[in-house]
Amino acid sequence: MSASPRPKVAPTPPSKFVTHPEHFREYDGQLWRIFRSQSRRLYSWDQLREHGPVLGVRFDPHPLPPGDHAGYGVMYTSADAITAFAEVYQGSRVIDRISEAPILVGWKPTRKLELLDLTTNWPVLNTAAAAMMMDDKVSTQAWAREIYSQLGTQIDGLYHQSSIDNQPMITLFSRAKTQMSFPSLPSFNALLNHSAAEAIVDLAADRLGYSVI
Repeated sequence: MSASPRPKVAPTPPSKFVTHPEHFREYDGQLWRIFRSQSRRLYSWDQLREHGPVLGVRFDPHPLPPGDHAGYGVMYTSADAITAFAEVYQGSRVIDRISEAPILVGWKPTRKLELLDLTTNWPVLNTAAAAMMMDDKVSTQAWAREIYSQLGTQIDGLYHQSSIDNQPMITLFSRAKTQMSFPSLPSFNALLNHSAAEAIVDLAADRLGYSVI
């Protein structure tokens, strides 16, 4: 009987990462996210989630077991608004503009973000592969915890690709908040059922093939 193939992303990351300057990326471009303003857990547009890890979410850095973990924050953002829709509504492929009052926000960081770039050869140098951007989320959460442990004081988060539309995503960690990268107000802020968001919702539905309700 042949041996089972080795997973591309091991469930246990190395205890000491290999990192070089080219593995980090500065980013000060636009960021987008959709958050639900009437969900069970209420968050403001610039608040990182400290509850986790949440099952089925890729790079939650929170320790186990799941719960509230002060100082371990995460926020999933994208470089393009369409990608935000792709990620948030991937399960149903239906953009629900009503339930829990979703809001689309866009902003630019007030300083350059320092990000670990997973699109470089960093994963393969550390016994993983580029597949970590698309791989089993239990494994990638273990990697996120170790990245946070080893590099959390040096980086504001991760630069990677969306597993849905292959476009850039920026996953923010607590340093992005504690080191003050958020503006006082976002440059775009609209409920999805408001006329201000209508054109973006329609464009997202057209590009992604999602329905809208």
